[in-house]
Amino acid sequence: TKEIEKFTGGSTGASTPAPSGNNYQPPVNEPEPSYPAPTRSMTEDRFPYFKDVIARNFSDCTYRENVPASELKADCHPACTPVQFMFYEGEKPVLAVVLVRTNNYRGMNVMGTKNICDSLGIRYIRFYHEYENEESYVVNRIRENL
Repeated sequence: TKEIEKFTGGSTGASTPAPSGNNYQPPVNEPEPSYPAPTRSMTEDRFPYFKDVIARNFSDCTYRENVPASELKADCHPACTPVQFMFYEGEKPVLAVVLVRTNNYRGMNVMGTKNICDSLGIRYIRFYHEYENEESYVVNRIRENL
């Protein structure tokens, strides 16, 4: 009974069964637990932020969004990640800006795309998805590499 009272926050005088499995419902007087939203792909969370920063600060530049690695090298591995922002001088790609997570920036899919860029002489910079990436920092790094 004491365990039940501790769990429910008080004594009701009635016997309350202990919660089990998927049938658990928190007591009415406790707030619903809040869980972080499920993690989406790495670009979904921060892509709009970067898209906005780049659009406002690089309107004088030619760039494309989400360029598939296969467009850079037709026979690349199908798992190679796309380049979120590819900057061009004329028709020539010159700077790949990618968004990566700290736990996968050395993953084969990411490194495959980096290696393609390196082999083609395309500068490659990454921003870590989990970091704040203040606008001035993003703009300065891109400008330094253009």
